[in-house]
Amino acid sequence: MGNKLSSWGGELRAEVERANALLTDKKNIRKLWKKIDFNGNGYISLAEVDKMVVADAGSGGLFKDFNNKPALMRAYKASCAGGKNADWIERKEFPFLLRNMYYFDKLWDLFDDIDTDDDRRIELHEFKAGLKKLGFACSDAEYEEIFDEMDGNDGGKVLFDEFCKYVSNALCSAKTLELAFEGEPPAKKPPRKIGSSNRKKGKINHTGKKKKRKERSIREKFEAFEKDVKAMLDDKKKMRLIWTTLDFNGNGKVSLAEVDKMCVQQPFWQLCNNKPALMRAFKYTCSKRGGGDGDSYVERKEFANLLVNLVYFNKLWAVFDDIDTGDDRRIDLGEFISGCCHLGMNMTVQEAEAAFDTIDRNGGGQVLFDEFCLWYRNTMMPSY
Repeated sequence: MGNKLSSWGGELRAEVERANALLTDKKNIRKLWKKIDFNGNGYISLAEVDKMVVADAGSGGLFKDFNNKPALMRAYKASCAGGKNADWIERKEFPFLLRNMYYFDKLWDLFDDIDTDDDRRIELHEFKAGLKKLGFACSDAEYEEIFDEMDGNDGGKVLFDEFCKYVSNALCSAKTLELAFEGEPPAKKPPRKIGSSNRKKGKINHTGKKKKRKERSIREKFEAFEKDVKAMLDDKKKMRLIWTTLDFNGNGKVSLAEVDKMCVQQPFWQLCNNKPALMRAFKYTCSKRGGGDGDSYVERKEFANLLVNLVYFNKLWAVFDDIDTGDDRRIDLGEFISGCCHLGMNMTVQEAEAAFDTIDRNGGGQVLFDEFCLWYRNTMMPSY
């Protein structure tokens, strides 16, 4: 691609030149890749990149200023296109990821500023204003030519991703980045020792004690728990047994206190022993919006819904509490995208934005915990 943005200046120029010096430092890029790809499998995930950025934000590392989830997710997705797997970053794509992380983050505020109607798209006049703020000096004809190149569908508007990709390529060319791993041999598996067996040998334990299993993450625990509950919902005998245990007096109604007691005393349900999440799951089940009759009790016909809600409200509480960096029981678009990432939901940026807009009915730019739970619950299990 010809660089039509060759004539530019402004305060950003010195900063860009410093960034490009880092992005073209082969030794530094290779060292950083080995640090992130710690298991040497030749791939890194969005979650691993996000973890690196969050860690640097706390320690003042290289990526301390890049903890902007919408920009980070777009940079990641834009960098996956050239490899064998479109969901992972491979080694040859890593320099492009670093470049996109830097420029997508830097251009996020600028794009938001020039996108005057907040539709996450810019028109020609907004595009001109943005490039002028960056210090580019082009004629009107050149601006129009560049805009037409980006606007591939001739819709008269350009998305943030398209804007960033073009500017990033103009300021740090792909040809330069492609040289980062040139001459380095591909990653190889360590050779097997002569005389060794392909079968994995257990380590000798001289203590006489059982070797402890690796502790599962909260997400892994909930994923296993979720499968067990889904299987339970299809087992009429088990469902009848749980109901009769809860409804011990046989009045056909179960109270919040009785459900709380089950989650405290029965080992299988102790993962749901989180009072704020439990209370919200119970109240939603009873409400007419949640399929109940609006009273303060769960009846037999509402029971399956209660168990589903217990799983998802508790699962999401752990994620929500982690991503709600403002601790205000509300999440913005960036935190929402981070939450979807932590939940392993493979969504495009546009899909995440559309989902957020669906939940955020009043257009306030923030989503409550209950709204987040209901959206996820209905997405994963629309009805039962």
